[in-house]
Amino acid sequence: MSNNKKQIKRKFTGNIVGVDGGTLRQRKDVYEMCFWFMDNYLPRHRSLDIDIWLRRAKDIDDCHGWTERGDSGRQHFEIELNKELKGDDFSTLVFHELVHVQQYAKGWLKDLNKKGSKVWWRGFQYENFDYYKQPWERQAYRNQEKINKEWKKYLKTRTRRILTIDVK
Repeated sequence: MSNNKKQIKRKFTGNIVGVDGGTLRQRKDVYEMCFWFMDNYLPRHRSLDIDIWLRRAKDIDDCHGWTERGDSGRQHFEIELNKELKGDDFSTLVFHELVHVQQYAKGWLKDLNKKGSKVWWRGFQYENFDYYKQPWERQAYRNQEKINKEWKKYLKTRTRRILTIDVK
């Protein structure tokens, strides 16, 4: 995360989210989605550090987004997202990648060679496995729509934004 980019640390949880790129509205939405997700799907995790970059599709490696564990330990994660997606497509992508954060944080998923071609998933090792048959991807695709529906339900019932953020 660049030095001039604000990172938000949520009181009482200790979790940190940094967002770079995209529009101000996208950054605020991503912050709110991340903290809502952590509150609901990772409530016991208190030391997550998530860096998120919002980029144009052509700047991302032939996909809409990716997630990997950062170099500074098990609780640091890096996510890159296609900022050109809108509406449900964008929020679904955010939740898809956050499911991968959940998988890493809970120890279900481990990238053994930092390239994604050799992975440990819930006690089994996978090498050069077809993307759509990877069990961690299948779980993320299964859960992304369900989580997005819960998110939209939450948005209808809340009375104010969780975070008031002044980011530039």
